[in-house]
Amino acid sequence: MQPPVVWCEVTIGEGRANTAAREWLLDGYVAPSPRLALRWLDAWAPRLANRIDPPLDAVWLEGPHKIGAIRVVEHNAPDPATPLRAWPYDTELHDEALAAISDGTVFRIAVIDRHGFYSLSARPLLTRAEPHGCAP
Repeated sequence: MQPPVVWCEVTIGEGRANTAAREWLLDGYVAPSPRLALRWLDAWAPRLANRIDPPLDAVWLEGPHKIGAIRVVEHNAPDPATPLRAWPYDTELHDEALAAISDGTVFRIAVIDRHGFYSLSARPLLTRAEPHGCAP
């Protein structure tokens, strides 16, 4: 049996992840295997984190308008960027994700802050449908 084709996407949304008023697709990718889906998630997780919480040495922060571009948030504020930055190095979670995707389950990394939610997901695509109750 060949590995499933996997649809991967990165989205942002208003509200909480389970009650979003609106959600926007930032990028999508059709991965030919679960392992390549995880590589795509590995690449996108830190990119998304840097958009939520840019590093202080970000090139686009340089120049005359740099002062005031970054504000320190209040104490105990949600920190969605940290788990996204950690994702590429979490081998245990990678193993869980690979098993889930290979078994036909959707895998999602979702983080929230006071403005909304950010999500990376991978779901196997049905590539051949068979009538209910029929053996291959």
